Amino acid sequence: MVWHWQNGVLRCELLAAWPHGFFTRHHGEPQTLQLWLQSDRSCYAKQVHGDRTVDGPWPATVPRPEADGVAVQTQGVSAWVCTADCVPVLVGDRRLGWVAAVHSGWRGTAADVLGKLLQRWQAQGSCPSDWRVALGPAISGAVYQVPQTVAAEVTAVLQQPVGIAADPAPDKCRLDLRAVLRQRLLEWGLSAAQVAIAPHCTLSEPDRFFSYRRRCLNVARPEPRGLQWSGITAIAPNP
Repeated sequence: MVWHWQNGVLRCELLAAWPHGFFTRHHGEPQTLQLWLQSDRSCYAKQVHGDRTVDGPWPATVPRPEADGVAVQTQGVSAWVCTADCVPVLVGDRRLGWVAAVHSGWRGTAADVLGKLLQRWQAQGSCPSDWRVALGPAISGAVYQVPQTVAAEVTAVLQQPVGIAADPAPDKCRLDLRAVLRQRLLEWGLSAAQVAIAPHCTLSEPDRFFSYRRRCLNVARPEPRGLQWSGITAIAPNP
């Protein structure tokens, strides 16, 4: 089983070498969750739906940078992102022990935020064959309705577009962001065995996850605004 629940936290076997977790609406923030990941310091940015990625850790006196990807090379330090329909991506380099957490909504996917982080890793000596990537709980392609113009912008990052399905509404379609991200990784040169997609939809599972779209749709019975966090801790190199 590639994915499993452990003490209420979703974990992925591909990332078994790293302390990691995709947390739910019932958990708190990184400062309280970092001990779950054997981490003594957490790094998370001010997410802005862009393509910028940063390296952590940074001094505690420095304001959180604006970025949608955080990479960490220091053992014991964890990288985090928060989501509520967008895709939380956790990445590990099994040789160097490095980790990264990426927030990839449709804007970030169209801007290739994940690809830009991995390109930077590769320039720093990381090898794609050592990467392991888990795409966590997000809104599924079966229910994510978007304008066709948005889908075209998102899939423009691919050589072979995937992840678009028909929708009965005019000028609309269904978009599977995780399928797009997976294809982007395959086109990068990763094998299918290096990438895992969580079998969970934030919109369709209200007991587990916050969903921005569900909150906006349920105007008659609005639910509290919230986010769930995903994190991963860097480990020692494994030459």
